Amino acid sequence: MTAEFLSARLLLTLMVTEKKTQRAGGRNLDEEGFRDHCIKRNVKEETIQVHIGVVKDFEAFLKKKYRNKDFSNSSPSDMQSFVAHLMETGKNTIDSFVALIRYANFVNKREIVAFLFGFIEGFGALEKLSEILKQTMGESKRDEIFAGINLPPLGTDPKDKPQVTKRIMERLETTLDENTLKKIMSSGLDVGPKERYLPLREKFLKSQRIDDFLRKKHQEAVEMLEKHSREKSMFYAQEIDEEVVEYVRNNPEVMGGLRKGDIIYETKIPYMTKKYLHEKDDKLKRYYACHCAWVREAIKSGLKISPNFCYCSAGYHKRPWDIIFDQPVKADVMKTVLKGDLVCRFAIHIPKKFMKSKDAAQKK
Repeated sequence: MTAEFLSARLLLTLMVTEKKTQRAGGRNLDEEGFRDHCIKRNVKEETIQVHIGVVKDFEAFLKKKYRNKDFSNSSPSDMQSFVAHLMETGKNTIDSFVALIRYANFVNKREIVAFLFGFIEGFGALEKLSEILKQTMGESKRDEIFAGINLPPLGTDPKDKPQVTKRIMERLETTLDENTLKKIMSSGLDVGPKERYLPLREKFLKSQRIDDFLRKKHQEAVEMLEKHSREKSMFYAQEIDEEVVEYVRNNPEVMGGLRKGDIIYETKIPYMTKKYLHEKDDKLKRYYACHCAWVREAIKSGLKISPNFCYCSAGYHKRPWDIIFDQPVKADVMKTVLKGDLVCRFAIHIPKKFMKSKDAAQKK
């Protein structure tokens, strides 16, 4: 995974916790207001300049096509055209997408934020898979698996990604045994750096019991979502209201975890929880649940992709526990929308040294 990718993930994580101070609407680029918005969030001057440059490019692009359009009254289809322009001109960098998302947050263009997230989710994951295969299987075997497959560049339409995922998974499953495949897929294709999870380890070490830690972790997540709901700010690509908060509050496995014996169960919060809660059609419900841009559109189209790909998501849930327990842990996929389940659920195996018995989780 590139340093550029890690930097982007951290930027986006910071954006999730930002207090809503953006202006609503207005015409023309509010450079001064946006600069102040960024400075308050400790964005470096060099990065602010890049952000402003990208937004100016977008507005200039709009004015060439539409006389009376700017960022504040643009639509996802306008942004789709600009993304195509970025790809054509070789400017489809993660910095460009982060700039557009940050400014869209600033001017309260939620539909643009959600739209852009669809392009950057999972960015670098297949490149990371390629690196891991090279390290574990050797370069020739890696090249054999990826032969003839062009990895989609940043900005690729999410509808075009599942075909690539399907081809890679078919080759992996004919080349590797199932245990090796699961181990590689859960090894961290789409995770943050160790430093991101160290505060969790510190909280864990201060807790008397694993169960206490899980309850506190879940409560803090609920409080964070309550803050988003009050401030009407976005949590990654989704809006949060009291109904979403209540859903998480009533499900301790969501954004928390529930221990049963020596296993911690975690259920992923739906990608679009509001739509998920109101949807009656199971296929669309699974679509709104799925976070992965590499497979999500396959749920709608009916394209069959091996559910073993979801061990990548298991790796995302496993990573914090690797740091918390200070050793690699085992993670299993218990439910996945790719198998027809309505949620994605994972099992984290607690290392024996942290278990006093099967029924008690007192830390040593």
